Amino acid sequence: MGTSPRVRYRRYRVWRRRFAHAKLAPRLQSWWQTLTFVPTVLYLLILNPRIDPAYRLSWPRKVRLALRMLRTTRGVQTATSYKAHVVMAAKLLEIPPEVEGVVVECGCFMGGSTANLSLACEAVGRELIAYDSFEGLPSPREGDKYARGEVGFLRGDLEVVMENVHRFGAIDRCTFRKGWFGDTLPYHTEPIVLLFLDVDYQASLDDCIRNLWPHLAEKGYLFTDEYVLLDYCALFWSERYWRTHFDAAPPGLIGAGSGVGVGQYYLGPVEEWVAPQDPASVAYTRKDFSGHWEYYPEGS
Repeated sequence: MGTSPRVRYRRYRVWRRRFAHAKLAPRLQSWWQTLTFVPTVLYLLILNPRIDPAYRLSWPRKVRLALRMLRTTRGVQTATSYKAHVVMAAKLLEIPPEVEGVVVECGCFMGGSTANLSLACEAVGRELIAYDSFEGLPSPREGDKYARGEVGFLRGDLEVVMENVHRFGAIDRCTFRKGWFGDTLPYHTEPIVLLFLDVDYQASLDDCIRNLWPHLAEKGYLFTDEYVLLDYCALFWSERYWRTHFDAAPPGLIGAGSGVGVGQYYLGPVEEWVAPQDPASVAYTRKDFSGHWEYYPEGS
């Protein structure tokens, strides 16, 4: 006598729960990243017509760059995937070399993304400036709904970060500026062509935008890995925020909610997702983008 549909469904649900938390999930993610390496490099680097030919980056060098980025994320605990780092490298390669500016990272953790950004900087001949307390998360500020982590959580000591960058990246391209964002970022002076934010808290995001956005080049890029939080991403759509601080329209954010399409199969929302879904992409905006709605038909 066959098993009833109800029993089979219960067994399926138990299997699904076990699968979601089993060791197979991260292995599946690792296999998928390896299997999709070739199309990732083809679409983002080799066949990308927007990459500036002045960099004279041959396809073997592009493959090597992506391979080194994959190797980094296998060797260092990193919140974002190597594909997200390749996306940032591709956008950096689109910026003409005559445009003055550095690459800035805020929030290094263990230095995985720092190492890969340094490799991208090596390819385009730019400097990477990494800002971090190197003491983990700060004390919460009043009104910050995401400041719920333990003080010191996600700490990556400067020595550890530098060692990881030395091992996997291009340490000669890096300048490290230690301290809380509120203390260090107001003194930033260099023009920026690409900015990567992994700062967790709303207050930290505010510090970064207020102090660094004015230094971003006219067509410079800002990337964030906090794209899964819609109300966090709402800063990039807030007309009040941008009018108050910059007398400008909000730039919007490509990838808000789901990340840019790098094949990680993340559907969200973040509070409900389980492995093997992997929210390890990024979202981005550009200095000249606009997220301001201006169409109001007469009478509406």
